[in-house]
Amino acid sequence: MQNGGFAVFACFAYGRQEIRAVRAVALKRCSAAVASCGGDEGRGAYVERKRELRSLLIVLSVILLVCLSLLYLRNPYRYDLVDLVKVESEAGTWDLTEVDFSNTVVQLMGEVEYVDDAILDPDEFDSADGVEVGSPGYAYQAATSRMRVLLPEERTYLIADSSIDFAHRLFVDGEERYAAGTPAETADAFEPGYGRFSLEVYAQGGSIEIVQQAANFVHRESGGHDGMLIGLPAVVHAFSDVKPAVELVTVGLFLALFLVHLALWTFFRSYKSNLVFAALCLTWAVRASVTGSKALYSIFPLLPWELAFRAEYLTLPLGCILVLLLIQDQFPHVMHAAVRRAGIAVSAAFALSFVLADTLWMSNALTAYYGVFTAIIVYLIVRFAQKVPSMVRARTLTTGQAVALFALAVFMYAAVHDALYYLGIYLFGVKSSLAEGAMLLFALFQMVANFYGTMREVADARERERRAEDERAALAEMNRLKSEFYADVSHEMKTPLTVIAANAQFAAQMLEAGEADGETVGDLHAISSEARRLTELVAGMVDVSRMQQGAARCASVDAGELVRDTAQMYRSLLARRRNELVVEVGEGVGEVEADADQLTQVLVNLLANANRHTLGGTVSVSAKRVEGGVRVSVSDTGEGIDGELLSRVFERSSSGEGRRSGLGLPICKAIVERHGGTMEIESAPGAGTQVRFTLPVPDETR
Repeated sequence: MQNGGFAVFACFAYGRQEIRAVRAVALKRCSAAVASCGGDEGRGAYVERKRELRSLLIVLSVILLVCLSLLYLRNPYRYDLVDLVKVESEAGTWDLTEVDFSNTVVQLMGEVEYVDDAILDPDEFDSADGVEVGSPGYAYQAATSRMRVLLPEERTYLIADSSIDFAHRLFVDGEERYAAGTPAETADAFEPGYGRFSLEVYAQGGSIEIVQQAANFVHRESGGHDGMLIGLPAVVHAFSDVKPAVELVTVGLFLALFLVHLALWTFFRSYKSNLVFAALCLTWAVRASVTGSKALYSIFPLLPWELAFRAEYLTLPLGCILVLLLIQDQFPHVMHAAVRRAGIAVSAAFALSFVLADTLWMSNALTAYYGVFTAIIVYLIVRFAQKVPSMVRARTLTTGQAVALFALAVFMYAAVHDALYYLGIYLFGVKSSLAEGAMLLFALFQMVANFYGTMREVADARERERRAEDERAALAEMNRLKSEFYADVSHEMKTPLTVIAANAQFAAQMLEAGEADGETVGDLHAISSEARRLTELVAGMVDVSRMQQGAARCASVDAGELVRDTAQMYRSLLARRRNELVVEVGEGVGEVEADADQLTQVLVNLLANANRHTLGGTVSVSAKRVEGGVRVSVSDTGEGIDGELLSRVFERSSSGEGRRSGLGLPICKAIVERHGGTMEIESAPGAGTQVRFTLPVPDETR
């Protein structure tokens, strides 16, 4: 019974090994099936790449058209719509009497009359001390200026501009017409504010007088008192209203990109670029709405100044953090981890200070942050210059990465330009910020890059789904084979275990009664015989498991010598059944690459089968060199095999003997095939059996 328990344990161990082997075979077949379609897939991939390129060209063309259209509409110098004329003053007076205002807008530039460090009403200005002519500049914290404008006729005109500095009050011909915040000479009485104004004024007697009060205690820079637009109402509106409208469209584009990529991320969580890019678009939508013409004020005119100011400053470090995360996700080997962490940490520290610190400190700290930001940009330029050529040579630069790289180049150039512009350095003489336009271009191109990344994620998801389906099919096949295996084991072990149990019970009864006799001895012999058969069954199954795991240890083996030695070892067993052994080994049989132990096992199994089915006959073993390798043959003159069984002899459990496992020949055939050989059998009832197998020689194997 101990042998029976060991047999059950060994069978389950074998079952686990067989399941692993079947899984490997199933997956290998799936891979082979996919590989067999490689030609079609290759053609499909080529067609798909052509489609991608065509789509890319179309999308990029549309993006460029959109960007150029928005930049064109945003440009205040569109002479095809309205003529913009810049007129310089003379001692604070603008003589516009010769201007044809029918299709012209005049921008008032130049010097004004002003009193520094004073907030004066119009009637106080004439009697004030220290009236100067010039530009108040950036050194004052409070100032009052006066502008006289001479116009060609007495009629209604429109003046338009944004508020000066961070508190502004405007008087026209002595009447207060506009206020943003509260201008004051001291910080205690001062309240910041911002707004845009568009005021209709009547030129009584063909002239108007504009007095402006301005104060700034919250920012390191101050603005000039010139730059105001004047013209006929319809013409000025046609000119000045386009820019805020275009900026609102730009904000809308950023918000749309935010919503689209946030939705894409919810579907494909593994592609984090969509989430990072969505956050970046939202950040820049906020920035675009509170900078430039501050289009957000046209929607929320009562928006607190400080909230908009902090939001504008916060977008810079937050945008830098998001760009670094985006680069890390799309170009994982470009940045050093330490540099990335340092850049994110410094940007986060500035962002926190922009939330907590006072606005004057913020405006001064921004200069330092622009230095940090520029250093990060320079580092990225150097790293991309080092990495991209190798990516191009290795053909690892994807279409999406190439588009993203162009977008980053635009963004980084604009970032460096604006950092220098903020410090008073003008690249190529451009005296304006490029951030908004460049960021829009960057966002649209990055959208294309994310589109390709998302499509790749979709393709990967489909591939994972296909593999999962293959895995499920393999598991189903394993379950089927496992069920068959357990059924085979149950069938094979049921009879010997039943015999062992019955004979053990009879023997125990006889021994207890003290009546042991020859029948009792026979019962014990039967138990021993069945236990040995179970041991053979388990050993055969373990052999199959080892064979399926590919445990062969191949080396050069002299085939003729192995055949002679194995046959000689079995000669005595053949003699017990009065069988004659004949060994024939031809000249120059040569060597084979094989596991000598497994080949010996094959020969022993074949000799055992021949001996078992032959009584008083002849068992012949031969080995000879043939075309293609070495052929070994084991034949006998025994009882033979009938035709029905002959077709199934290499299948498991196909033995014609009810008390045999039927694993011998399947094991032999599997071992031979693992060595690159073939096995065949010939037999007829009463005419004996011949089993042949051929193994390739080393040269032919290679």
